[in-house]
Amino acid sequence: MEKRIWIEEHFDYQFTKKLILCANKGLLKGRWLIDDNVTGKGQDTFEGEVIHFGSTQYPDWLAVLDYIAPQRHGQDDR
Repeated sequence: MEKRIWIEEHFDYQFTKKLILCANKGLLKGRWLIDDNVTGKGQDTFEGEVIHFGSTQYPDWLAVLDYIAPQRHGQDDR
C-alpha cells in the first residue's frame, strides 16, 4: 500500500493503474523493470533490463526518464 500511495502522491492516481507489485519479479514481462533493488525478488531472471532506481546511474525519476524516453520513441542511441 505504501508504494501505491507514493506513486499517487508523486505522479497521479491514473499512474497507479499501471503499477504492478509482485513478490517474484522474474515472472513479469516487459522491456524495463525499474526497481530499488537488483537482487532478492527474482530481478535476475527478469527478461528485460533492470534499471536500479536510486543508484548512482539512476538516482531519481528524471535520470530514468532521460534513459528510457529516447528508446520509447525509437531513437535508441545507447
